[in-house]
Amino acid sequence: MTESCTPATPEPRATNPAELKNLRAAHADELSSRTRATKIPEDSCSLYDDEALGGTAGRTAAWLALEHVGQWGRDVLDGSAFDEALSTALGEATSQAGLKFLLIRQAGREGRVLHGAPDASGTPTHRVLYALCTPGEEKLYSFSVSAPEQLLELPLDNPQELIQVTGAELMDSPAILVCTHSKRDRCCALRGRPIAAHLADILPPNVVWECSHTGGHRFAPVGIMLPTGYTYGRLSEPSALAAYLSLAGRSIPSLHGLRGRSTDTPVEQAAEVAVRLELEKKGEEVTSDGLVSRETSAQEALEALHAAGAESAVDAAKLSAENLVLEAALTSHTDGRTWVTFFERVALEPRPNSCGKSPADAFSRELLALLQI
Repeated sequence: MTESCTPATPEPRATNPAELKNLRAAHADELSSRTRATKIPEDSCSLYDDEALGGTAGRTAAWLALEHVGQWGRDVLDGSAFDEALSTALGEATSQAGLKFLLIRQAGREGRVLHGAPDASGTPTHRVLYALCTPGEEKLYSFSVSAPEQLLELPLDNPQELIQVTGAELMDSPAILVCTHSKRDRCCALRGRPIAAHLADILPPNVVWECSHTGGHRFAPVGIMLPTGYTYGRLSEPSALAAYLSLAGRSIPSLHGLRGRSTDTPVEQAAEVAVRLELEKKGEEVTSDGLVSRETSAQEALEALHAAGAESAVDAAKLSAENLVLEAALTSHTDGRTWVTFFERVALEPRPNSCGKSPADAFSRELLALLQI
């Protein structure tokens, strides 16, 4: 069995945030053009689409992405991209510094050459992206290293010193990283590469990168927006473009395919997505730093409802502090409004976590209630 889908509407194009509304209308009923038209083998992990996306983003507060034009291997630090000693040292250094380490390259033929600033002899170097994702303090920097080994000489655990030592340039626009890591999962290559190529054709240089595994290839095509850490899944070419333009132009995360923000817990991610979707129904959009979610116990969430006099609006049979599978969060708007969200893990049909693997247990984090207090 294979999947093939032809889009119902022509592929929309846009080069500025003013065209976002038209983009959204164009991609509302289509999954993609080139990407979803790609034939996918029947045991591919990304064919399932019944798992809620909210709450599935990988977690990290900082990213370090190294440009590398050679092979990546199944794990970028398994000794295939670099020798085993360097791989081990890089893994330990980035882990101790609290960094999510990725390899990146540009799409197409541009991915065969390096794009870092030339050294004294005129030889291109490896570009490095360094993203700090704390909400309200997000920053994306770029610097160059002559060789991957040079990263080990840098103060990776001290952001201010690292920026100073490397002469890192503060980027004035975000970057979008699209997973195309075929050695890790074929869905990322089959569905991610067309997305990256499409974006690279439209967007300015050095803002679109193919990247190694980020987590969640079952949601391929997957994209990461830096420096916010907003993560997307089941992207189409139009929705990927909309995600970039919305954040670049207005600091507002697009909601199509939004999985969550990498700085938050899964429940906090799901809560933010749920609140944003509810507000969008009312015609309201919120900037990336406009909402803050905090995971809490079901008991505290129910007490917050009681204090606000809103407990009568809930289903007592489902929303009970004794419900062991109940998850809850409080989401606050900068204008003072607060929402309580309750989630439940719902079992799904077993499915492979990666292409070609045997089926495994799966669940979806489903919204039970969302109430403003």
